[in-house]
Amino acid sequence: MRDKRIKLIYFSLKGSEVKDFALGWKKLILFSSMLLVILTLLIGAGFSLFTDIYENTQVMSLQKVNESLITQLSVMRSSIDQIKSQVSSLEGDDDERRMIAGLQAVGEDMRLTGKGGPEPDYPGDFDLFPKEMRDEVIDTRDLIDQLNSKITLLKQSRKIVSETLTKKDDEVRHLPTIYPVSGGRITSSFGWRIDPFTDQRTQHRGIDIAAPKGTPVYATADGIVVKVIKSHNKKSYGKYIVIEHSYGRKTVYAHLNKITVRNGTHVKRWEKIGEVGDTGRAAGDHLHYEVRVADRHENPTQFFFQ
Repeated sequence: MRDKRIKLIYFSLKGSEVKDFALGWKKLILFSSMLLVILTLLIGAGFSLFTDIYENTQVMSLQKVNESLITQLSVMRSSIDQIKSQVSSLEGDDDERRMIAGLQAVGEDMRLTGKGGPEPDYPGDFDLFPKEMRDEVIDTRDLIDQLNSKITLLKQSRKIVSETLTKKDDEVRHLPTIYPVSGGRITSSFGWRIDPFTDQRTQHRGIDIAAPKGTPVYATADGIVVKVIKSHNKKSYGKYIVIEHSYGRKTVYAHLNKITVRNGTHVKRWEKIGEVGDTGRAAGDHLHYEVRVADRHENPTQFFFQ
């Protein structure tokens, strides 16, 4: 069989001489195969090298991201710790306000009530995060839950304290705590006494405060004037005023020389309502003053603050 050859022409660079030589098909195929294998290996090696470089770059990038996230979590944790310190300070203030309001202080165990609940819903790939990051995330989440619980209780406690103090302030403003006559002197106390008109032992339902005629008489607490009597009956209280305060309390101001308020008037503590006199059944210039609680006579001096 005839050996087929390929005639190749070779041009010499050193001159214009042209040379040729023949190459068999088998050698050409072998040569091409070897060249293809070498080229494939080179391409594979290059791709593998590129892949390794890319993966290494990605890994390094993810590591930097993780480090950055851990740093950010640490910064957040530091900020949350500062908030926690502020919340603790607010809790101290809350305990003081509760004490002023006459309320029991809130214990730490109660402040943590509400902490917990359902398990946090973390993403599916959370387990792939580094342990350090997972621990930081869990600790931060727990701290946030704890602070939310404390803040919620602080809001509730502040509302209760505010309502309690408002009620107490209202009660105090309607409590008859001052002397109705400045500079007056108690000449007859509450309880049993000898009646100056009959010399008999009788129950005195108020106190008598002696003062010159015309001395101002003041409302002893906030309230509403519910009765104004301007009688000159010598067997009665004469000119007198009844003021109704909240919580079932009333005060009575009798034997007045002059009345300066009208029925239905809203009065404040220390507001002038009349003047000392001797109208009605009186043995001289003085104010007869009573305190009634649920229509029961009480000793007025037990309410005086001064």
